[in-house]
Amino acid sequence: MKPSRAVTVLLMRTVLLMRTLLLMSWLLVAPRLLAQDTVDASVEEGAGAKGAERLDGAFFETLDVNIVNIEVFVNDKKGNPITGLEREDFEIFEDGKPITIQNFYAVANGQPVVARPASSPEARDREAQLNLREIPEDQRLHVVVYVDNFNIEPFHRNRVFRQLRAFLHTLDRQDRVMLVSYDRSLHIRQRFTEDPNLVTAALFELEGMAGGRLQANRERRDLLKKIDQAEDAESVLARTRQHASSIMNDLRFTLDGLRDTITSVAGLPGRKAVVYVSDGLPMSPGRDLFFHIQRKFEDMTAILESQQLNATRDFQVLANHANAAGVTFHTIDASGLQGLTAGNAENARASSVDGGAAFADDMHQDNLQSSIQYIAHRTGGTSIVNVNDIGQLLGRVGADFKTYYSLGYSPARAGDGRYHNVEVKVARKGVRVRHRDGYRDKPVSRRMSERTASSLRHGVQTNPLDVAISIGAMSRHDENNVVVPFLVQIPLGKIVLVPRENVYQGRLRVYFTAMDDEGAVADVQQDEISIQVPRQDLESARTKYYTYEARLLMRPGRHLFGVGVHDEFGAAASFVSASVSASGG
Repeated sequence: MKPSRAVTVLLMRTVLLMRTLLLMSWLLVAPRLLAQDTVDASVEEGAGAKGAERLDGAFFETLDVNIVNIEVFVNDKKGNPITGLEREDFEIFEDGKPITIQNFYAVANGQPVVARPASSPEARDREAQLNLREIPEDQRLHVVVYVDNFNIEPFHRNRVFRQLRAFLHTLDRQDRVMLVSYDRSLHIRQRFTEDPNLVTAALFELEGMAGGRLQANRERRDLLKKIDQAEDAESVLARTRQHASSIMNDLRFTLDGLRDTITSVAGLPGRKAVVYVSDGLPMSPGRDLFFHIQRKFEDMTAILESQQLNATRDFQVLANHANAAGVTFHTIDASGLQGLTAGNAENARASSVDGGAAFADDMHQDNLQSSIQYIAHRTGGTSIVNVNDIGQLLGRVGADFKTYYSLGYSPARAGDGRYHNVEVKVARKGVRVRHRDGYRDKPVSRRMSERTASSLRHGVQTNPLDVAISIGAMSRHDENNVVVPFLVQIPLGKIVLVPRENVYQGRLRVYFTAMDDEGAVADVQQDEISIQVPRQDLESARTKYYTYEARLLMRPGRHLFGVGVHDEFGAAASFVSASVSASGG
């Protein structure tokens, strides 16, 4: 997502005290002002690491408890989900080393499962209630249906839509679904909703749109015909090179759209999945055409040209990005079962090389499918290819959404920012295990920044700290900008205050950003707050508020302001937002 032009860098950051607090004889330490330029949380030194301070004669340890959750799908040889497994049936290896599973959570048919039978009637009653409870927020499913209009033919897309609409109505009532399309740029067609009717209605609207793959397919057919008619390799190499380079350029823009979508949901709590619909993406643009030239003219120059246009690394980066965000890809090749281009009546011809055109068509289809199979495999998802009726296979995707195991563990290090490989094994023969094959161990500041931005973009708020936002008196900064004061109120009774000499100390970090009416989100800013309360005032302080003020420069118009507050001693966080119509006298 592009940075917002309507929200500029932070103008001023101050801390205010509520009027009731000004009457108290407290010492409240103002936060250290950070530099005005953007903080890159991914490289911030020391972020997310644990530390120890000597507080009132004892050591109080501050620790960012980062639990890595790996979503695991276990199926039999027919693809049916296997239920009833327990913690002891699983092993996790990180970077080849065994890891102790600390959290185990199993869901079967959309309901949490208790691992072992209860030992008493009272315990069985409690566990029966547990099985009927709603899925907690950190296990709730967010599904992005991503329709790649630029890389699909309309007929293929609309055929798949009929079955996709039926599939969406099988999702659980707690699942949130968003519809996105890519038409050389990203468009959110329906924001996250629990109502499948809204998504299916938006799918109907997409059916009337053009599909970008038609033009590319026509160009490819023309090139195959010219290669068959050519008398030497050089006469067709230049045009093939130009065609393949254009496809590679378009591919990179396509992958940028996927990465932006992943980034936008990275901070959302719970499970995240992308159902990607297209006619496939080329792992190596033009590869089939270059090989067709080589087979006909026995010219190795064509093979060398092909090797220079390889997007394997781009797909590796995409899969790593998805794994770092906890996103599972389920990919659908909407083209289904395809006849050979070489057999098309429009291009009927006798190939100059035995089976040459048929070979090129097979390679072309494999090239388009291998990429989407790769990202599904790397992220623990499924890939649907070479099928016209996808209903049954979509049912297996739905089974993944409703039946799975979540294995959690805490890494020995904290937030090193590196990518770590993960392998899960199940102590049972004849089963197939799928899961994302790695994750990035993000510092707490990076996770908080992502969560703040994602919560603002998608309206997903959680507020255990009871944080409130109010807006102060606006003023005109210049003819183009308005100063908007945002007051973030934090109940002191909700944060952890620890003893230190003659005071109780709290430590918060505030993250904030804003989004304009076009959906552009400003870079997340952050600030650290240290609170000190005299011992004798502790009880009365718990009924008061701490107020943080952020003054932002905004252009006139509607905006959303988002804030994340992290209690660094209590390891709790809130994410809230407020709308504002910026105006100034």
